[in-house]
Amino acid sequence: MFRDYQRYDFHQVLWFTGVKGDRRYEIDFKEFLIAAGQIVVIYPRQIEKLDITGKTGFLFAIANDVFLAINQKIKSGYLNGYFSNVFIKADTALSEILGKITDLLLLEYEGQNRNLLKETYLQSFLFHISSAFKDESLLENKDTLLFVKLVELVDSHFMENREVSFFAAKLNVSEKKLNQICKKMYGRTTKQLIQERLVLEIKKELRLGFKSLKEIAFELGFSEQAYFSRFFRRHEFVSPREFLSNR
Repeated sequence: MFRDYQRYDFHQVLWFTGVKGDRRYEIDFKEFLIAAGQIVVIYPRQIEKLDITGKTGFLFAIANDVFLAINQKIKSGYLNGYFSNVFIKADTALSEILGKITDLLLLEYEGQNRNLLKETYLQSFLFHISSAFKDESLLENKDTLLFVKLVELVDSHFMENREVSFFAAKLNVSEKKLNQICKKMYGRTTKQLIQERLVLEIKKELRLGFKSLKEIAFELGFSEQAYFSRFFRRHEFVSPREFLSNR
């Protein structure tokens, strides 16, 4: 699964029990250094690349409706993706608990394969890793909550709407207030946040290599391929073709 850039439309939870060799793990073009005992959630449509040589552990592939239904019960900001791709370090006690839950899950999967029990074990697994996350208190800050909602809205609507006014109206705040919060939490304006999300999507499509430049431009709302190329160069300082040649 990890041989080259990949993207999936379901949730994944990776638990690394052993890490040797190349420790780099690339998620949405950000490079992380992984270590044994770490756990991370990969969200739908993220793009990832990992050399699995020398790595041991577990990959849980979870249908989105199952993942979201479980989190409605757990109500975890971590699982919601507020803190996207934060790696949790499982200590000895947590690793032992997760190991027992995984054993039960595998036993059920290889036996009677009852969905109710599998989801129950999975809920327990996700509850324990959520409990190990220490920064939920950040969500008590109103500006943080609003920024989180902005990021979620941008992720859901950037393909069809990129006007700051649209997101300000959705969040019931002024464009000025939204920009102030975005600069405070992200270091850039709301418009820059939206544009960077668009650039990230372009880079993902280019790396996956399933579509032509014309198809990518059209699907992402560019009226002309030339404008699409100029937009990308303005942000990445290379053309889409040059970006591909540097992979």
